[in-house]
Amino acid sequence: MSHYDARIPTKDDDKNSYYIVVVPYINDVNNQLRFKTTPSVLATLNLNYGLWGPNWVKYNDKFIVNKTITDLKDSLEAKIDDSLDLIYGDIPDSILSDDDKKKFLIFDRKPPTVIVASPVSPELRMDSAGHLWAKILFHNPATPTSKEAPVGNFVFFEAYIGEAGIADADLIFTHGNVCSSSSHTFHFTNDQVGKTCYLHCYYQIKKGDRSPESVIISFMIM
Repeated sequence: MSHYDARIPTKDDDKNSYYIVVVPYINDVNNQLRFKTTPSVLATLNLNYGLWGPNWVKYNDKFIVNKTITDLKDSLEAKIDDSLDLIYGDIPDSILSDDDKKKFLIFDRKPPTVIVASPVSPELRMDSAGHLWAKILFHNPATPTSKEAPVGNFVFFEAYIGEAGIADADLIFTHGNVCSSSSHTFHFTNDQVGKTCYLHCYYQIKKGDRSPESVIISFMIM
């Protein structure tokens, strides 16, 4: 069994509850034979677990807890976890029962989600505009009732600011940026008032793959 298959808790109270269950379970004679536990590792586990209980009581007593008790608690946690890792690492996956998995907090792994660039381009449209600003909405046409982008995709948009009436083929887009929400507000400067802002966008994933290009929209900057 791989070490990371069993989810050893990280919080102190959860660790204590976990140890109370798994250490006696590992020590069961039949389980020792099934798990093929190395005697020396089991002895080390039991030694430290034997120290854990009395120290845990002291650690939870606000009238006597001190740095020495706390440091011992931290040290024992590390040693017990190391022993459990070694024991878990020697257990063949094939012999694990449902009860073993429940005791050790082993959960079936979910297959990783494969992230691919959307096969469809985002739609974009003007929502509202005012002096030196314009709000643009992005929408996934594949999910018309949702504002969410396709899984693992974000919007990459580019703008070009220039004269009106420029043909699409002659536009040289710059000012590229990304957007993880369904809208973006563009801000402009006074010297851009009266010029035309052209926009297009793609869906993109982290490794750089993109969807087809969206249509190009344009509007005059106010």
